[in-house]
Amino acid sequence: MPSMKAIKRRRLTVKNISQITKAMNLVATSKLQRAKANKLAVGKPVQATFDIVYNTARDERALEQPFVKPREVKKTAYVVITSNRGLCGGYNSNVCKMLAKHIKESETVPVFLPLGNKGRDYFLRRIVSETRQPATWDEEGRYYDPSGRLRMVDTGSPSETPNFTEAKRAADKLISLYESGEIDEVNLVYTQFFNVITLEPIIRKVLPLDPDYLRRVVGADLKDGEKWEDLGFFPQPEAKTGSAVAQEVEFDSGIENVLRSVIPWYLSMFLYAAMASSALCEQAARMTSMDSATKNAGDIIEKLTLMFNRQRQSIITQEITEIVSGANALQ
Repeated sequence: MPSMKAIKRRRLTVKNISQITKAMNLVATSKLQRAKANKLAVGKPVQATFDIVYNTARDERALEQPFVKPREVKKTAYVVITSNRGLCGGYNSNVCKMLAKHIKESETVPVFLPLGNKGRDYFLRRIVSETRQPATWDEEGRYYDPSGRLRMVDTGSPSETPNFTEAKRAADKLISLYESGEIDEVNLVYTQFFNVITLEPIIRKVLPLDPDYLRRVVGADLKDGEKWEDLGFFPQPEAKTGSAVAQEVEFDSGIENVLRSVIPWYLSMFLYAAMASSALCEQAARMTSMDSATKNAGDIIEKLTLMFNRQRQSIITQEITEIVSGANALQ
Protein backbone atom coordinates (compact mmCIF):
# COMPACT_ATOMS: atom_id res chain seq x y z
CA MET A 1 0.00 0.00 0.00
CA PRO A 2 1.39 3.50 -0.84
CA SER A 3 2.45 5.76 2.01
CA MET A 4 0.28 8.61 3.29
CA LYS A 5 2.71 11.09 1.75
CA ALA A 6 2.38 9.45 -1.68
CA ILE A 7 -1.43 9.37 -1.41
CA LYS A 8 -1.52 13.02 -0.40
CA ARG A 9 0.75 13.98 -3.29
CA ARG A 10 -1.34 12.07 -5.81
CA ARG A 11 -4.57 13.57 -4.46
CA LEU A 12 -3.14 17.06 -4.87
CA THR A 13 -2.08 16.25 -8.45
CA VAL A 14 -5.52 14.94 -9.39
CA LYS A 15 -7.13 18.01 -7.79
CA ASN A 16 -4.95 20.32 -9.88
CA ILE A 17 -5.83 18.38 -13.04
CA SER A 18 -9.54 18.59 -12.21
CA GLN A 19 -9.24 22.37 -11.94
CA ILE A 20 -7.68 22.48 -15.41
CA THR A 21 -10.34 20.23 -16.95
CA LYS A 22 -13.09 22.27 -15.31
CA ALA A 23 -11.64 25.46 -16.77
CA MET A 24 -11.36 23.83 -20.20
CA ASN A 25 -14.98 22.71 -19.93
CA LEU A 26 -16.09 26.29 -19.23
CA VAL A 27 -14.01 27.64 -22.12
CA ALA A 28 -15.41 25.00 -24.50
CA THR A 29 -18.96 25.83 -23.35
CA SER A 30 -18.39 29.49 -24.18
CA LYS A 31 -16.86 28.67 -27.57
CA LEU A 32 -19.72 26.27 -28.28
CA GLN A 33 -22.22 29.11 -28.20
CA ARG A 34 -20.16 31.17 -30.66
CA ALA A 35 -19.72 28.13 -32.92
CA LYS A 36 -23.50 27.59 -32.92
CA ALA A 37 -24.09 31.19 -33.94
CA ASN A 38 -21.48 30.89 -36.69
CA LYS A 39 -23.07 27.73 -38.06
CA LEU A 40 -26.52 29.32 -38.09
CA ALA A 41 -25.16 32.38 -39.90
CA VAL A 42 -23.68 30.16 -42.62
CA GLY A 43 -26.94 28.28 -43.26
CA LYS A 44 -28.87 30.68 -45.50
CA PRO A 45 -25.97 31.67 -47.80
CA VAL A 46 -25.05 27.99 -48.27
CA GLN A 47 -28.67 27.06 -48.97
CA ALA A 48 -28.92 29.83 -51.60
CA THR A 49 -25.65 28.67 -53.19
CA PHE A 50 -26.86 25.09 -53.49
CA ASP A 51 -30.10 26.29 -55.01
CA ILE A 52 -28.30 28.37 -57.65
CA VAL A 53 -25.90 25.58 -58.55
CA TYR A 54 -28.71 23.03 -58.80
CA ASN A 55 -30.78 25.21 -61.10
CA THR A 56 -27.72 25.66 -63.30
CA ALA A 57 -26.34 22.12 -63.31
CA ARG A 58 -29.70 20.45 -64.01
CA ASP A 59 -29.78 22.04 -67.46
CA GLU A 60 -29.19 19.37 -70.12
CA ARG A 61 -26.41 21.42 -71.65
CA ALA A 62 -24.50 21.27 -68.36
CA LEU A 63 -24.28 17.47 -68.32
CA GLU A 64 -21.37 17.49 -70.78
CA GLN A 65 -19.36 20.17 -68.97
CA PRO A 66 -16.06 19.22 -67.22
CA PHE A 67 -17.30 19.77 -63.65
CA VAL A 68 -20.52 17.81 -64.20
CA LYS A 69 -19.60 15.03 -66.63
CA PRO A 70 -18.55 11.85 -64.71
CA ARG A 71 -15.04 10.50 -65.17
CA GLU A 72 -13.39 7.14 -64.78
CA VAL A 73 -12.34 7.39 -61.15
CA LYS A 74 -8.76 6.31 -60.46
CA LYS A 75 -7.72 8.89 -57.86
CA THR A 76 -10.14 10.16 -55.23
CA ALA A 77 -9.43 13.26 -53.16
CA TYR A 78 -10.62 13.39 -49.55
CA VAL A 79 -10.84 16.73 -47.77
CA VAL A 80 -10.57 15.64 -44.12
CA ILE A 81 -11.68 18.19 -41.53
CA THR A 82 -10.30 17.57 -38.03
CA SER A 83 -9.00 19.72 -35.19
CA ASN A 84 -5.50 21.04 -34.60
CA ARG A 85 -5.51 19.95 -30.96
CA GLY A 86 -6.62 16.93 -28.98
CA LEU A 87 -8.49 16.59 -25.67
CA CYS A 88 -11.83 16.37 -27.45
CA GLY A 89 -12.78 12.74 -26.90
CA GLY A 90 -13.32 10.62 -29.99
CA TYR A 91 -14.00 13.56 -32.32
CA ASN A 92 -10.81 13.18 -34.41
CA SER A 93 -10.48 9.41 -34.19
CA ASN A 94 -14.08 8.84 -35.31
CA VAL A 95 -13.54 10.85 -38.49
CA CYS A 96 -10.19 9.23 -39.29
CA LYS A 97 -11.32 5.67 -38.59
CA MET A 98 -14.49 6.05 -40.66
CA LEU A 99 -12.48 7.38 -43.61
CA ALA A 100 -9.84 4.65 -43.22
CA LYS A 101 -12.60 2.03 -43.40
CA HIS A 102 -14.13 3.72 -46.45
CA ILE A 103 -10.76 3.80 -48.24
CA LYS A 104 -10.15 0.13 -47.44
CA GLU A 105 -13.38 -0.76 -49.23
CA SER A 106 -12.60 1.53 -52.18
CA GLU A 107 -10.51 0.53 -55.20
CA THR A 108 -9.22 4.01 -56.04
CA VAL A 109 -5.98 5.70 -54.98
CA PRO A 110 -6.70 8.15 -52.11
CA VAL A 111 -5.31 11.69 -52.16
CA PHE A 112 -5.68 13.52 -48.84
CA LEU A 113 -6.26 17.23 -48.35
CA PRO A 114 -6.32 17.53 -44.54
CA LEU A 115 -7.82 20.57 -42.86
CA GLY A 116 -6.46 20.07 -39.35
CA ASN A 117 -3.24 18.72 -37.85
CA LYS A 118 -4.78 15.59 -36.34
CA GLY A 119 -6.11 14.29 -39.65
CA ARG A 120 -2.87 15.16 -41.45
CA ASP A 121 -0.70 13.32 -38.92
CA TYR A 122 -2.99 10.27 -38.87
CA PHE A 123 -3.00 9.69 -42.61
CA LEU A 124 0.65 10.68 -43.05
CA ARG A 125 1.57 7.87 -40.66
CA ARG A 126 -0.64 5.49 -42.65
CA ILE A 127 1.05 6.40 -45.95
CA VAL A 128 4.54 6.00 -44.50
CA SER A 129 3.54 2.69 -42.89
CA GLU A 130 2.02 1.50 -46.18
CA THR A 131 5.02 2.39 -48.37
CA ARG A 132 7.68 1.63 -45.73
CA GLN A 133 9.94 4.08 -47.50
CA PRO A 134 10.59 7.78 -47.09
CA ALA A 135 8.38 10.07 -49.17
CA THR A 136 8.90 13.68 -50.20
CA TRP A 137 7.14 17.04 -50.13
CA ASP A 138 7.63 19.36 -53.09
CA GLU A 139 7.81 23.15 -52.97
CA GLU A 140 4.06 23.48 -53.50
CA GLY A 141 3.25 21.40 -50.41
CA ARG A 142 2.42 18.16 -52.25
CA TYR A 143 3.41 14.82 -50.80
CA TYR A 144 4.37 11.97 -53.15
CA ASP A 145 4.96 8.32 -52.32
CA PRO A 146 8.13 6.56 -53.62
CA SER A 147 6.31 5.49 -56.80
CA GLY A 148 5.67 9.15 -57.65
CA ARG A 149 1.93 9.15 -56.95
CA LEU A 150 0.38 12.21 -55.33
CA ARG A 151 -0.88 11.18 -51.89
CA MET A 152 -1.37 14.37 -49.87
CA VAL A 153 -1.69 18.11 -50.43
CA ASP A 154 -0.90 20.49 -47.58
CA THR A 155 -3.77 22.93 -47.07
CA GLY A 156 -2.36 24.46 -43.89
CA SER A 157 -3.74 24.41 -40.37
CA PRO A 158 -7.13 26.17 -40.23
CA SER A 159 -7.91 28.54 -37.40
CA GLU A 160 -10.19 27.52 -34.55
CA THR A 161 -12.86 29.87 -35.92
CA PRO A 162 -13.50 28.95 -39.58
CA ASN A 163 -13.53 31.72 -42.16
CA PHE A 164 -14.37 31.91 -45.85
CA THR A 165 -10.79 32.79 -46.85
CA GLU A 166 -9.45 29.43 -45.65
CA ALA A 167 -12.29 27.58 -47.35
CA LYS A 168 -11.68 29.39 -50.63
CA ARG A 169 -7.96 28.61 -50.51
CA ALA A 170 -8.69 24.89 -50.15
CA ALA A 171 -11.38 25.06 -52.87
CA ASP A 172 -8.95 26.70 -55.29
CA LYS A 173 -6.49 23.84 -54.77
CA LEU A 174 -9.24 21.31 -55.42
CA ILE A 175 -10.25 23.05 -58.65
CA SER A 176 -6.64 23.15 -59.82
CA LEU A 177 -6.07 19.45 -59.07
CA TYR A 178 -9.36 18.44 -60.70
CA GLU A 179 -8.74 20.43 -63.86
CA SER A 180 -5.18 19.11 -64.21
CA GLY A 181 -6.42 15.51 -63.93
CA GLU A 182 -4.46 14.74 -60.76
CA ILE A 183 -7.72 13.77 -59.08
CA ASP A 184 -10.92 12.38 -60.61
CA GLU A 185 -13.34 12.78 -57.72
CA VAL A 186 -13.61 14.91 -54.58
CA ASN A 187 -15.17 13.81 -51.28
CA LEU A 188 -15.65 15.98 -48.23
CA VAL A 189 -15.23 14.32 -44.82
CA TYR A 190 -16.52 16.23 -41.81
CA THR A 191 -18.65 15.83 -38.67
CA GLN A 192 -22.35 16.61 -38.58
CA PHE A 193 -23.87 18.12 -35.44
CA PHE A 194 -27.17 16.79 -34.15
CA ASN A 195 -26.85 17.66 -30.47
CA VAL A 196 -24.07 17.91 -27.88
CA ILE A 197 -24.03 14.13 -27.43
CA THR A 198 -24.69 12.99 -31.01
CA LEU A 199 -21.91 13.87 -33.47
CA GLU A 200 -21.78 11.87 -36.69
CA PRO A 201 -18.84 11.81 -39.15
CA ILE A 202 -20.01 11.67 -42.77
CA ILE A 203 -18.57 11.57 -46.30
CA ARG A 204 -20.17 13.55 -49.13
CA LYS A 205 -19.13 13.79 -52.79
CA VAL A 206 -18.69 17.34 -54.08
CA LEU A 207 -17.10 16.80 -57.53
CA PRO A 208 -18.16 16.00 -60.15
CA LEU A 209 -21.54 17.60 -59.62
CA ASP A 210 -24.51 15.26 -59.56
CA PRO A 211 -27.78 17.09 -60.34
CA ASP A 212 -29.85 14.28 -58.76
CA TYR A 213 -27.85 14.56 -55.54
CA LEU A 214 -28.19 18.35 -55.50
CA ARG A 215 -31.94 17.98 -56.01
CA ARG A 216 -32.16 15.97 -52.80
CA VAL A 217 -30.06 18.56 -50.98
CA VAL A 218 -32.19 21.55 -51.98
CA GLY A 219 -35.36 19.53 -51.33
CA ALA A 220 -36.84 20.22 -54.76
CA ASP A 221 -39.01 17.72 -56.66
CA LEU A 222 -38.28 14.73 -54.41
CA LYS A 223 -39.47 11.52 -55.99
CA ASP A 224 -41.44 8.80 -54.21
CA GLY A 225 -39.17 6.96 -51.79
CA GLU A 226 -36.44 9.61 -51.89
CA LYS A 227 -35.23 11.25 -48.70
CA TRP A 228 -33.94 14.75 -48.21
CA GLU A 229 -30.14 14.80 -48.01
CA ASP A 230 -29.38 16.39 -44.63
CA LEU A 231 -25.94 17.98 -44.72
CA GLY A 232 -26.39 19.55 -41.29
CA PHE A 233 -26.05 23.14 -42.56
CA PHE A 234 -29.68 24.22 -42.83
CA PRO A 235 -33.21 22.87 -42.16
CA GLN A 236 -35.12 21.02 -44.83
CA PRO A 237 -36.35 23.44 -47.52
CA GLU A 238 -39.92 23.47 -48.70
CA ALA A 239 -40.62 21.40 -51.81
CA LYS A 240 -40.81 23.46 -54.96
CA THR A 241 -43.72 23.22 -57.32
CA GLY A 242 -42.06 25.04 -60.20
CA SER A 243 -38.64 24.93 -61.75
CA ALA A 244 -36.42 27.95 -62.23
CA VAL A 245 -35.09 26.46 -65.48
CA ALA A 246 -38.14 24.64 -66.77
CA GLN A 247 -37.92 26.72 -69.92
CA GLU A 248 -34.97 27.35 -72.17
CA VAL A 249 -32.47 29.69 -70.52
CA GLU A 250 -29.79 31.62 -72.32
CA PHE A 251 -26.56 31.79 -70.33
CA ASP A 252 -24.56 34.93 -70.99
CA SER A 253 -21.11 33.93 -72.35
CA GLY A 254 -22.19 30.28 -72.36
CA ILE A 255 -23.06 27.71 -69.72
CA GLU A 256 -19.46 26.48 -69.51
CA ASN A 257 -18.26 29.92 -68.39
CA VAL A 258 -21.16 30.22 -65.97
CA LEU A 259 -20.31 26.87 -64.37
CA ARG A 260 -16.65 27.84 -64.31
CA SER A 261 -17.61 30.81 -62.14
CA VAL A 262 -20.27 29.09 -60.03
CA ILE A 263 -18.46 25.85 -59.13
CA PRO A 264 -15.53 27.43 -57.20
CA TRP A 265 -18.05 29.45 -55.19
CA TYR A 266 -20.09 26.31 -54.55
CA LEU A 267 -17.01 24.41 -53.34
CA SER A 268 -15.92 27.29 -51.13
CA MET A 269 -19.33 27.58 -49.49
CA PHE A 270 -19.60 23.80 -49.05
CA LEU A 271 -16.19 23.72 -47.37
CA TYR A 272 -16.98 26.75 -45.24
CA ALA A 273 -20.20 25.20 -43.97
CA ALA A 274 -18.48 21.86 -43.29
CA MET A 275 -15.72 23.64 -41.37
CA ALA A 276 -18.34 25.53 -39.31
CA SER A 277 -20.15 22.27 -38.55
CA SER A 278 -16.90 20.52 -37.58
CA ALA A 279 -15.81 23.44 -35.37
CA LEU A 280 -19.11 23.20 -33.51
CA CYS A 281 -18.68 19.44 -33.10
CA GLU A 282 -15.12 19.91 -31.83
CA GLN A 283 -16.23 22.26 -29.05
CA ALA A 284 -19.16 19.99 -28.16
CA ALA A 285 -16.85 16.97 -27.96
CA ARG A 286 -14.29 18.89 -25.90
CA MET A 287 -16.95 20.17 -23.52
CA THR A 288 -18.32 16.65 -23.00
CA SER A 289 -14.91 15.02 -22.57
CA MET A 290 -13.69 17.69 -20.13
CA ASP A 291 -16.89 17.37 -18.11
CA SER A 292 -16.36 13.59 -17.91
CA ALA A 293 -12.72 14.11 -16.97
CA THR A 294 -13.69 16.48 -14.16
CA LYS A 295 -16.23 13.99 -12.81
CA ASN A 296 -13.70 11.15 -13.00
CA ALA A 297 -11.15 13.28 -11.18
CA GLY A 298 -13.69 13.89 -8.43
CA ASP A 299 -14.27 10.13 -8.08
CA ILE A 300 -10.52 9.50 -7.87
CA ILE A 301 -10.14 12.21 -5.21
CA GLU A 302 -12.91 10.59 -3.14
CA LYS A 303 -11.21 7.17 -3.35
CA LEU A 304 -7.82 8.63 -2.46
CA THR A 305 -9.33 10.56 0.46
CA LEU A 306 -10.96 7.36 1.75
CA MET A 307 -7.68 5.48 1.34
CA PHE A 308 -5.80 8.28 3.13
CA ASN A 309 -8.27 8.34 6.06
CA ARG A 310 -8.20 4.56 6.44
CA GLN A 311 -4.43 4.49 6.53
CA ARG A 312 -4.31 7.37 9.02
CA GLN A 313 -6.89 5.64 11.20
CA SER A 314 -4.86 2.44 11.02
CA ILE A 315 -1.73 4.28 12.15
CA ILE A 316 -3.60 6.00 15.02
CA THR A 317 -5.10 2.69 16.12
CA GLN A 318 -1.69 1.03 16.02
CA GLU A 319 -0.14 3.83 18.13
CA ILE A 320 -2.93 3.64 20.71
CA THR A 321 -2.49 -0.13 20.90
CA GLU A 322 1.25 0.25 21.48
CA ILE A 323 0.69 2.85 24.22
CA VAL A 324 -1.87 0.65 25.98
CA SER A 325 0.37 -2.40 25.66
CA GLY A 326 3.31 -0.45 27.09
CA ALA A 327 1.22 0.82 30.01
CA ASN A 328 0.01 -2.68 30.80
CA ALA A 329 3.58 -3.99 30.73
CA LEU A 330 4.68 -1.43 33.34
CA GLN A 331 2.02 -2.52 35.80
